[in-house]
Amino acid sequence: MQNDGFLLAIAQIAVTLAGFSGLVLAIRGAPPTTWHPRDIWSLSWMFGTSLGALFIALLPLLLGSFRLPDGLVWTVASLVMGLFMIVFGVTMALSGRRLTRLGHRPRVRYFPMAATFLLLVCGFLSGLGGAGIFTQVQIGFFILGLIVCLLVSALSLVVFLVVLARVAGTRS
Repeated sequence: MQNDGFLLAIAQIAVTLAGFSGLVLAIRGAPPTTWHPRDIWSLSWMFGTSLGALFIALLPLLLGSFRLPDGLVWTVASLVMGLFMIVFGVTMALSGRRLTRLGHRPRVRYFPMAATFLLLVCGFLSGLGGAGIFTQVQIGFFILGLIVCLLVSALSLVVFLVVLARVAGTRS
């Protein structure tokens, strides 16, 4: 199967992001009961997209180990990615909307909308590739989706750290 090395590299980057996010949480020192609801929401973005990228990057390797035809491997992987990205994006958008209604506005104004948009567009494109509409670029859309998951995870971590620094700065 082509792209084995790239898929493993994406999986390693995803594990690194998830691990670093966990380390930041451990160093934070505040008990989870004192966290702002948007902190927990940001954590969901960080871990959801990094672990999603991890498992989805490994999926074609797993399917390929069963000696399935490459076309079937990429079709199944693309459909799974599309489903994950759309469901996760909609879930995060709805939970963010609920938090806003409860008075917990987004801390970084356009990030939630941009992250949701990226996930939904890439999920839709990956799903179309899996459905056979974009067979020429199916693998490209799959790889684009993985990169978007990593990008959203990394930006979520940056937003979390910036907000954490702001809160620490106002307390001192």
